Amino acid sequence: MCNALCFALFALSVNFVKSWDIAVTSGDQLEFYTGSNKTGSESGRLRDLTALAYDAVHNMLLFVDKQNDNASIFSYNLATKKYQPLVRKGPTENIQGLAFDPVQSLLFWTDFQKRSIYWIDLKPGSKNSDYGNLLINLGDQLPRAIAVDSCRGYIYWTNTNVAYGASIERARFDGSERKTIISTNIHLPTSIFVDQQTQRLYWADDKEGIHYSIESSDLDGTPESRRTLHSGTEHQPNALTVSNDSLYWVDWGFRKVWKLPKNARQNAEPEDLIDFKTTPFGIVANYLISDQAAKVPECSNLLRLSQNTSAIDHSFAVPHDAGLFCLHGRKVEGQDACTCSPGYIGDRCETSVCQNFCFQGECTFDANIGEPTCRCPKGFTGARCEVDMCEGFCLNNGLCSVETNSPVCTCIGDHTGHRCEKTVETPHVTVNEPCNCTKDKTTKLSALSEVSDEFVTVPCNEGWDSVRDPILMVLGILCGLLCLVCAVLVTKILHLKKRPRIKKRIIVNKNVTPLTARPDQCEITIENCCNMNICETPCFEPRSTIRPTLLDTKPGKEEKRNLIANMEHPDDF
Repeated sequence: MCNALCFALFALSVNFVKSWDIAVTSGDQLEFYTGSNKTGSESGRLRDLTALAYDAVHNMLLFVDKQNDNASIFSYNLATKKYQPLVRKGPTENIQGLAFDPVQSLLFWTDFQKRSIYWIDLKPGSKNSDYGNLLINLGDQLPRAIAVDSCRGYIYWTNTNVAYGASIERARFDGSERKTIISTNIHLPTSIFVDQQTQRLYWADDKEGIHYSIESSDLDGTPESRRTLHSGTEHQPNALTVSNDSLYWVDWGFRKVWKLPKNARQNAEPEDLIDFKTTPFGIVANYLISDQAAKVPECSNLLRLSQNTSAIDHSFAVPHDAGLFCLHGRKVEGQDACTCSPGYIGDRCETSVCQNFCFQGECTFDANIGEPTCRCPKGFTGARCEVDMCEGFCLNNGLCSVETNSPVCTCIGDHTGHRCEKTVETPHVTVNEPCNCTKDKTTKLSALSEVSDEFVTVPCNEGWDSVRDPILMVLGILCGLLCLVCAVLVTKILHLKKRPRIKKRIIVNKNVTPLTARPDQCEITIENCCNMNICETPCFEPRSTIRPTLLDTKPGKEEKRNLIANMEHPDDF
């Protein structure tokens, strides 16, 4: 009967193992995919899942829930679908990577905050610290991803301290034989994986700027064995895993999972496999130990485990009380339940009744009434100190302060009153005598107020304005200079020599016998005009007598020039 039940569970588990290719942590979900199709998910009471590891021997996932109140690392049995807390949640921690060795049942993880590597032994009956056992304190290093070589007994981790130089290191399971295997041509190694099938390391390097690369080397990290499988831009790789024939990595930049064949040619483009609405974090590939460890002499111990899969329910047992169950209270014997101390509530007594109860002030739990009470600071009142006594009390921008549990206003400007609600009327001042200002700027003038019979003082304005008066002086000087220039120009114009005017004179000699007698007209003789009768032949100068250089000018202008010349220098006949 027992053997039949065990065989049924084994068959069920094998069938589930073959039903997914990769598992991813995203938000509060464990998601399973075959190719790009989602085949299932698990959430339970999970909140914010990050790092993820896979144990193919015991068909188990191990993951980190960084928002859980009780524990930080959990296991999930894929056959029974049961969760188990493994490591108690510490006050300050930042777990970035997980790795599990099924041969010795050792769980390793990196703590970025504490800059250390921790471990626990998950064999039945093992005794561990609730918070894990310190393996290596890395000092200035910033550990991120971690992987195990179960065949040779090594752990590998990435150091992402760019300031001191990033690197990939390894050590034995007990922390001995620590060695840096890769420290050149590496910037920010975000993930690492040991592939037993090819006996190689695979890692993702988030380069400077927008560049990244997927690289590989042998397990000793020798420079001759290094190879770049893919390089590109824009991706922000976080976690990487390897199956029998492909590589997968999580991309924070695009919220995607990418796939690349192991034997892809250099710079081959990866396949866009899965899109996520929330940012994915960890990823593992489904594989069989027999596929990974076959024909590898160092993996004989691991290979024997894979052949004993029928005892899956008995070969591995997580300590029942490994996790943190009751933060503030006592665990109920024989149950996963807690009896909380006064002032705490929740399944694991993780929540204080004072949490977010008082808006202001200090919260205390009153055991007599069984309720929290608030002690309000000065200026606040109410059962939860939610009332601000000064809010909206002073009007007209008055300044409020609390004295003897009552608000008091300090008014500004021309306002007064208990709440600065009144406006002070500004007195109108009438000056009774002229202002006699001196060079002393503090001179005041006494004047009589129209509102009251008292004299008030008003400031005496100076007679000289340092801005206005110099401008007026400059403008006056410019106007005077312009007037002087105009007078000089008018005088010059009046003294200019006038141009000569051309006058045509006609001389009539009455004593000369006319050449032609006309009874109805006066007979005249024009001197200097060819001695001809005006009625017979007009006097003109032939065009041939004009200077050659003036042939193209207008005749009227040339005749005018000749006439002026004759008047000034008459010819002698």
